[in-house]
Amino acid sequence: MDHKNKKEHSALLEDLRNQVSEMKIQLEDSSALYQSELERRQYYQLIADFTFAWELWFEPNGSIKYCSPSCYDITGYTSNEIIHASGIDVLLVYEADKISFNTFLKQSLGQSQINQTLEFRILTRTKQLRWCMMNVRGVYDKLGKYLGIRASVQDITRLKRAMGHISDLEKGKEFEQRNKQHLQHQLELKDRELVSFLLLLSQKNELIQKTNNLIEQYKKADSKKQKQIISQLSEAFGQHDSVTIDWSMIENQVEKIHPGFLDRLQKKHPVITAKDKKLCSYIRLGLSSKDIAGLMNITSKSVEISRVRIRKKLHLDSGVRLASYLFQL
Repeated sequence: MDHKNKKEHSALLEDLRNQVSEMKIQLEDSSALYQSELERRQYYQLIADFTFAWELWFEPNGSIKYCSPSCYDITGYTSNEIIHASGIDVLLVYEADKISFNTFLKQSLGQSQINQTLEFRILTRTKQLRWCMMNVRGVYDKLGKYLGIRASVQDITRLKRAMGHISDLEKGKEFEQRNKQHLQHQLELKDRELVSFLLLLSQKNELIQKTNNLIEQYKKADSKKQKQIISQLSEAFGQHDSVTIDWSMIENQVEKIHPGFLDRLQKKHPVITAKDKKLCSYIRLGLSSKDIAGLMNITSKSVEISRVRIRKKLHLDSGVRLASYLFQL
């Protein structure tokens, strides 16, 4: 082998060594990322598996994607038995409550359920009758894709028995105090239900707006096929306008949760407009500017501008937060 070939051979060998070295580094990085992801998944799996409540994840078609082991403490059935059953209603739900349970689950999966809580009865494996309370909420990925609902079920049998005893108490201070606590709990529950409903509407409006913006961008693409697809998507979303909010319904709910709030606001500050009252109501419910923007079909910046304008109308000092003022009104 002459000197030139030796030199080329040596250079090729060195190049191969560098490639092998880079592959080793990439493999080590990938292995570290995999291990990190595995540990993260195991961490969240432990949290889900060892919750006290019975946790469920329903896919959009109603099938159960996840069932926590805590179900055994409440029902006597294992998570695998519940996942592979023909339905929770068939396996567990008390006959008299099956219709209401199935209706609640169907509406929750269809994202049309305003009341996020259901009380129902089950028959355990040993045929014991128990009262349960189920709370649900929608599950979405980072891109806003709907993945189903998350449900948390708690055994409230003792609470139901206690409430039965309360109903037998004579009228007096003890009864009044317990009744007040119960009403306060119901008020907080209604508040959370309304806020959850408004957030859902905001998310839907925001998703539709983002999709429409993307469609407009892709319409400028050169590919004929892409234009045809985007045209079809545009037509489909054009028929699905932003969710219309019945303000009278929201106003009635605000009045039930915070009696007299809107009247006190109008009386103390007669200069505010109907639009100002809506914004103040949303702030009073604890919604963020982003959520309010989705509900009112405006930008977050427009919401901030409106907040500044309302502050001036209410003559608030710079050290007073608008939300704090409305909470105390």
